[in-house]
This record gives sequence, C-alpha cells and structure tokens, in this order.
Amino acid sequence: MVGATLLVLVVGGFLGYAHYRSRRFLAGLPGRLGANISRQAEGYTWSQSGSDGHAIFTMHAAKLEQRNDGKVLLHDVGIVLYGRKQDRADRVYGNEFEYDQAAEIIRAIGEVHMDLEAPAPADGSTKKQRPVPVTEGEPVSDAKMIHVKTSGLVYLKKLGVAATPEDIEFSEGKMTGRAHGADYNSDTGVLVLQSNVRMNGLTTTGPMVMTASRAELHRLEQVADLTGAKVVTTQETVTAEQGVVHVRKDGSPERMEGSGKVTVTRSTGGTLTAGHADVLLNADGKAENARFSGDVTYSEDESARQERGTAADLRVLFDKAGQAEHVSMTGGVRMETREQVPASGAWNSRTLTGQAVEIALGPSGTEKKAEIRDAEATGGARLVVVDEAKKPGQKETRTEMAGDDLKAHFLAGKQVSKVLGTGHTSLHQLNGDGVDEVSSGDTTDLEFRTSDTASHGGRQAEQLASAVQQGHVVTVRKSMRKQGSAMVPVEERSTAEKAVYDADADKVTLTGGVQMTNTESTLWGNRVVVERGAGNATAEGAVRVNYAQAAKDGSEGEPVHILADRAEFKRGPVDAAAGAKKPEADTAFFYGTGRAARLWQGPSQVEAPVLEFEQGAKRLTASGPGTGMVVHTTLVSQGSTVKPAAQKSVAGKASGQGGPVRIASRKMVYTDAAREVVFSGGVLVEDAQGSMKAQQATAYLQGPEAAKAGGPPSAAGKTPGMFLGGSVDRVVATGKIDIVQPGRRGTGEQLVYTSSDGLFVLTGTPAAPPKVEDDARGTVTGAALQFHSGDDSVVVSSGGIQTGSKENAGKRVRTETRVKQ
Repeated sequence: MVGATLLVLVVGGFLGYAHYRSRRFLAGLPGRLGANISRQAEGYTWSQSGSDGHAIFTMHAAKLEQRNDGKVLLHDVGIVLYGRKQDRADRVYGNEFEYDQAAEIIRAIGEVHMDLEAPAPADGSTKKQRPVPVTEGEPVSDAKMIHVKTSGLVYLKKLGVAATPEDIEFSEGKMTGRAHGADYNSDTGVLVLQSNVRMNGLTTTGPMVMTASRAELHRLEQVADLTGAKVVTTQETVTAEQGVVHVRKDGSPERMEGSGKVTVTRSTGGTLTAGHADVLLNADGKAENARFSGDVTYSEDESARQERGTAADLRVLFDKAGQAEHVSMTGGVRMETREQVPASGAWNSRTLTGQAVEIALGPSGTEKKAEIRDAEATGGARLVVVDEAKKPGQKETRTEMAGDDLKAHFLAGKQVSKVLGTGHTSLHQLNGDGVDEVSSGDTTDLEFRTSDTASHGGRQAEQLASAVQQGHVVTVRKSMRKQGSAMVPVEERSTAEKAVYDADADKVTLTGGVQMTNTESTLWGNRVVVERGAGNATAEGAVRVNYAQAAKDGSEGEPVHILADRAEFKRGPVDAAAGAKKPEADTAFFYGTGRAARLWQGPSQVEAPVLEFEQGAKRLTASGPGTGMVVHTTLVSQGSTVKPAAQKSVAGKASGQGGPVRIASRKMVYTDAAREVVFSGGVLVEDAQGSMKAQQATAYLQGPEAAKAGGPPSAAGKTPGMFLGGSVDRVVATGKIDIVQPGRRGTGEQLVYTSSDGLFVLTGTPAAPPKVEDDARGTVTGAALQFHSGDDSVVVSSGGIQTGSKENAGKRVRTETRVKQ
C-alpha cells in the first residue's frame, strides 16, 4: 500500500501543485508580453519575483508567437517554479504550449515533462536542464526527484480543471509508474487517474508492483481512493475492490483502508480475506495495527500442512519493525490446522473455536518469522485434537476440551504444548478402540507430547501426554463389552474432586470423595487409579462397593455391600474372537488393614483380611495371612419346619429356632451357582443352639425353588436367590467334629445338619465312633447318632443310615448313663 500512496502523491503534485503554480503566469502571459521579457540569443526569458525579492518563477522559450485568433504559442518551453523559502525548484518542460485567451484554455501540445522537488541550479538558468525521457523500470538517478511525463495536457481556467486523456508516466527514486488519463479540479482539490494505474520498483522491503483500475486524490482531505487496487511484493499480494489511503502533511501514509473482497495472499501460501481492512502506519511506513472485519477468513496450504481460520473481526498489533506480535479475533472464531504425519501418512487436525481468541506471536527460525506462542479463547471455547487411524480397522483418536476460558502455549513449529482451561471445563477423549470418555470439572490442564521432527520438515501427531481436572469432576466412560455372543454398550460414571490422566501409563487417578458407578456396581473411595487400556483399577481409603443383584424373577435384588481399606479390580483377558475383554473373568480383591474387609447382603456377611470376588462366576473367596481363623461369616438359619410335638420338645429349651449362624474359618469359598459355602483350615460354627468345631465345613443355602415349593422366606425378606442370600438349608462338616449345645456335647468325624427338620447326624470312624455326652442321660456312642436341636432325645443307629457310610453298618451301640446325686 506504500506504492499507492506514492502514486497519488506524485501525480497529485504533477497536476495539482505544479500546475496550480504554473497557471498563475501562463494565464497572465498575453497581457504582460513585452514586460519583464528579455530577448536573448537563444530565445525569450521571463521571470517574476515577489514583494520580498525572491523569485517566483522563471520561464524560457525558444520562440514566442502571438496569433491573430488571440492564441499565444510558446515553443521549446522550460519553466522553473521556486519554493517560498527558495529551498526547492520544480521544472516543467514542453515542446509547445498554447494559450487561448478567449476560452481561457491552456494546452500542452506534444509531450510535457516535469521534475518535482528537484534542486535549483546555481545560476538559475534553465536552458540546458532538459529532462531525460522516463522509461518504465529505469529509475531516475536523483533519489529526491519526482519525474513526470505526459501529453495532451489541457487546463480549463473557468472550470479550474486540468486534464489529459493520454498516458502519464512518473518516477521517483527507484519507483516508476503510469496511468491512462487524468483530470484535476483545482476548486475541489480532487485528482482522478482514469484507468490502468500502475506503479513498480524497489522499496525498503524489496520489489513492489501496485495497480488500480482508477484512483482519486482528495488533496484537501489528504485522502486517496483506489478502485480495484492490487499491491504485489515478494512477501504478499493485497487486493481490494476499494482502497483508501490517508496521508500525513509530510506526504507519508498514515492510514490505509480496504473494502470489498479484501484479500491478502502471502508468498508462503497463506491467504486472508475480509470485507473491510483498516491499517494504521507509523512514520516509517510500517504497520502499527490493523483491523479486518466482515467474514474474515484465513487459509494456508502446504504439501503436508493446511490451516483454516474464520472470525467476524480480526485485529493485529505490530512491533516497531512491522512484525505482527499480537492478534485479537472475535465473533464465531474458528482456527483449524491439519498436518500429515510422514511416518504413517495419516492426517491429524487441531481446531480451536470460541467467541473471542487472543494470540501472542514471536519470531521463529533464522528468518524471524512470526509464529504463534500463546493463545487464549473465551466464550464457548473449545479445542479439538484428532489423530487419524494408523492401522486398518482402527478408529481415530480424538481429544476435545471446552471451557469458559482456554489458554494454550505453543512451541516452535506451531506445536501445542499446554492448554489450561477454567470455568465449566470438559474433556472428551475417544481412543482407537472406540472407548468414549467425557469428563467435566472447574479447571482442566492438558499437556501434549512434543516432537523434534518439526525442524526437519515433518512432525508427529500432537498427542495428549497428561491431563489434570479439578473441582467437581464428573466422568462418563462408554465402551463395548461382550455379553453372551453379542457386544453391548457399557457406561461408567465417576465423580471426584480431582482427576489426573497419565498417557504414558494410560492411567487415570481420581482423588477426593471418589464415586464410580456402572450398571453392575458402585464404588466409593478416597483414591482410585484406573488403567484405561486394561480396565484394571485400584481403590484406596474408605473403600465401599455395592454390587447390584437381580433376583431370579427379574426383580431388583438386595445389593452386595463391601467395605475395605483397599481394593483391586482385575479385568479378564481379551477374547480373541470378539476382540474384547471377558467380563465373566473379572475379579475384585478387597483388603483390610486395621480391620478386616467386610461383605454383606441382607443379614448375611463375611469379614476377612482379603476378599476375592469373581463377578462372572459369582464366586467369593475370603482368606487371610497366618494359620488362625481370620474369616468370619454370618449366615441365616431358617429353623425347623417340623411341629414341636413331633420333636418331643423339652420344657425350657428352644425347638427349631432360626437365626444367625456365625462361622469362623481360615478360608471361605462361596459359589453362587451351587449355593455352596465351603469353609476350610479350621472351622467354628456358632448359633443360638450352641457351637461346633471342625476342620472344614460346607453350607448349602436354600435356593429360590425352595421358596416356591412353600419353604419359608429368608430372614431378609428378599428373594432367596440373591448372592449369599437365603437361609442355610444344610451343613456338612468334617474332621474332628466337636459340637456343644446346652447340656450336651458331641464329637465325631462328620456332622450333617438339615435345617428343615433341625436334625443333626453325627458319624465317626471305627477307631473313633461318634459320641454324645448328655448331662441328664450320660454318654451315647454308635455308628451314627441323630438328634435334634431343642430336645434331649438321641437316636442311635447301629446300622447304616442315609448320611453315614457302609462301614458303620452292624456296629454295636453303647450307652453310659450317669445319675446326678
């Protein structure tokens, strides 16, 4: 745009200033013929001085001719017009000038040359000061001189208009230009270049070419209007349907405006378009600030990189050297960058949107090219980073961040390094396996992996290295899981005060009031670490888990509750055929430190240092260190369904009572499918009827079929098919049996208890037969002893019974009775 300013100033000086001064003596020439004119050997010379004695102008003509029609002809004319302070001299040369006194028209016949701002000769003569014809592209040697050449110049005094329909050529220093047709109105001070306006040459920044279909200079307002303006430099090309140049009093450009399809195309490939542009220049002609408005767009295409940008308004601040250092964009801002990764050929993209974006720029590389350093987006700000699939069948990975305010920091090569978000932030991540995770929080901080390949012409994808969210963090994770032969969507939801994602370890760490929920369970804890790829997790501090249970009839069952100090959740291996984890192989471990981990459902519960829960198989294993009975289990006994009369109850003793059964053991394994609880490593069973010791024991819980057949409901009142729910239906204990009931004690090697009739069957070995010691009836032994809880009777069998073995058949019965004194 510097060329546009120079063009209008040059031509303005030519038709405006110079002719305004020269017409003063040409108009009065006929009336002054003979006055102050001296005849010389080489022609005529006429001069005029002001009241201060300083010369105003000097004219030399080789020949002067007064015609009968009132016209005056001057041949081979040279005119020098002096500045008021005698510090400058403008020269006008022409082969022939004609003045029509009646019509008050001055016409230059043939070519006219002008040297504006030229130094005055020492002797004031003009006779040998012939101008050198200007050829486009050949600069005049004197850098201070503006040279103009035209023909067919006409001045109409009555209208105050000077015009020419011919070409105008001009030059100044290393700049040359031309236009076709011009007119100047001295009353309005408006100069018009009619068409084909062009200027080219060398500027301080290199070669420049400026063209316009039409140009106007408003001298009084110091404004130039250009139509169809185009400026081409080695750095950029600028075009606009209309251009306006505001000029300072010293002639330097102060402000430039463009409107109507304003386009700035850089030689590197970037293109900026806008409806309007406004640029403010400093005294050195360098940009101070610029504003582009009206559907602003930006694009840049390289072989492996593409950039796109849009905004309603764009403002740029420049440093003293004219380099952009700050950019402000408002109104539907969108900035998108696509890059191709050399190694894979995949295209990755980065998109930043918001109502307003502030960008800080800094020099980069040996050329000190301005590159983005920091960016801040506000008003619905959103950053989206997408990496295309790198393997066949793999989906693209996507990281999307939003917030009230997003701040991004960039490294050399336009690599994003950090993004800081505040106010209603959210983070959306989609990995190549189709896992979709959305999290929100008060603040979100992202760090991306940096690459060293940017300086070598290529760069890797911008991949997320870490993410930190704080304040009311909520995460929703969606994935696919195999269920039977089909893949079904699974949704997991978590809340916490802080979430930290480590991409290298592919882990998410949640802290502060953590809660994680899916369709099957809910987890609470102070700290939870999730391995996103494997799906494993670790929870610490006040761990609590609820496992939802569906009853056999489809209704909602009693959930399984677990308390622990620490927990580990292990996902099953990948099903090669389905390409997904096997949920039936998922296992959870719960650990107690200060106190045992605890699991319960309804009235049933288990306490142990370690609880292992296999969710698919619905198997629970409780254990602990050492050899002691560290596992404590509470089950429910339904009590006998036999009427008291049939049991021959003894006064003062309970008959067939139900209630809790407490079992201590070294280890416990519960299998839900078999409704079976296996206790081992030493067992102690206690209930309201007494206690029993054994090496191992197996309890069978009542199934839902028993309830349908008319059996009593469980103590919890829930459907008896729930996990670890239902009453104890039968117990089989083996190894060093020692049973103690009020007034009675029994020993043996095996005990079978049936809750439906309250029957105990105690057996032993030939070397150690079962024995019952009763305070009232003495000691009873035999192959098998049967007795009920709540009465004094003992049935002794010398033959085989249904719960005994064939080895006991035919054995002798022995009874010892002791009478109390």
